Amino acid sequence: MGEPAYILKGQVIDGTLDAPIARGAVVTQGEEIAWVGEEAALPPSYARSGAQVIDLPGRSILPGLVDGHIHISFGEARSEEELALYTPVEFRTLKAVWNAKKVLQAGVTSAFDAATTFNIAQSVRDAIDSGMFEGPRLAVSGRQLTSHQGLEDSFPNWMEFPPGQAGVLIRSRDELVEQIRYQVKDGVDAIKVSGSNDSFITPDSLDGSAFTYDEYRIVADEAHRLGRMCTVHARSRDAVADAARAGFDVIFHASFIDDEGIDLCLRNGCVIVPTLPLLVNAIEATGGSANPANAGFQREVDAALTNLGRASRAGVPLVPGSESGWSPVPYGQWHAREMQIFVDDLGLSPGQALHAGTLGATRLFRRFGGRVGKLEAGRYADIIVVDGDPLADIGLLQKPSRFDLILKAGRPVDRTPPAPRRPMHYERHKMFLNGIFHYDQEAGRGVLRR
Repeated sequence: MGEPAYILKGQVIDGTLDAPIARGAVVTQGEEIAWVGEEAALPPSYARSGAQVIDLPGRSILPGLVDGHIHISFGEARSEEELALYTPVEFRTLKAVWNAKKVLQAGVTSAFDAATTFNIAQSVRDAIDSGMFEGPRLAVSGRQLTSHQGLEDSFPNWMEFPPGQAGVLIRSRDELVEQIRYQVKDGVDAIKVSGSNDSFITPDSLDGSAFTYDEYRIVADEAHRLGRMCTVHARSRDAVADAARAGFDVIFHASFIDDEGIDLCLRNGCVIVPTLPLLVNAIEATGGSANPANAGFQREVDAALTNLGRASRAGVPLVPGSESGWSPVPYGQWHAREMQIFVDDLGLSPGQALHAGTLGATRLFRRFGGRVGKLEAGRYADIIVVDGDPLADIGLLQKPSRFDLILKAGRPVDRTPPAPRRPMHYERHKMFLNGIFHYDQEAGRGVLRR
């Protein structure tokens, strides 16, 4: 038996729904977990091995967190224009690698990238896996498949579809199959479909579906035939129901899911990743629900909290996702917020939320899901040590600077914050003013109105 690297002592929360081990221990050996159990039952061979012992009072040991929805290539874009039109692909890629370390430093050791610009997510995944850079283990989608009614076709019809957009425009059923095969050749882990529009883009985003049921079925059948998962951006009732009926593996958002959609998700084993931090943060950052401009966002949040609560109680698995990559959810800062929402607003217990963000999330990762998400011998030693008890306060997971330790594959993560960088001029869309500068005749001065 080789020597273990660490003996961690404290409350052990293993990622399952089992009760925690109040006085537990976790032993790591190389990149794997070697032993988990009661501290009193720790085999003497480990105690004599000379491994580094970390035994701090009041600490909890748990699996590295899993974020079910990020966009590592989006660069904290503030708009669709900024995402699709600005920043060269080479600089986007370098920035994505730089941001990946921030995600890992938040205790997120695995993440699902839910759509990329160009093929950046695949390249970042492979660069991390090959040991070139630090970041979470990634499963990635390619550019999401969209129709003219989908999220990614957000520009006027007289414009050519931008090559920098995180989508590819599908004009026929033959193109659906061709694009799936093309992306599989490019090495994606999952196929992503833009099944509805989005309230950030258009006020009619919450009605109808961007594809027909038959088209969803084509995607599901071809993706599964080629050994890939299929996922869908679906906020509307119709998009959720059609994708679930067609056998999609993962439904993103599902804000307006109804009883039929819940039944179809249960029948076909669909997982829902709500990603509410994007909407909630956007509302909070702009004056809250009192701001009339947020009425559409607030309507969706209210519906989602009601509908997803019902879905969860019915037994549909929920997995937390942050949507990190957009400006309301910058990398490294909001990855545990959806777990907090699960507890505060959807009725899950902290233990259920932790399970959803660890072992419960592993169904999104076919390549390595069996080796992450749980403190168990033989799995990767992806572990965080938290000061306090997240089963009493799930909000502790939103404070990664207070984590005592983050391990990925048994190695401590470099916690040094990246130095601030200077944004380049080509990363931002160009504006004269964020509004119109009107002349107020009575006051005799200008007033900026948005």
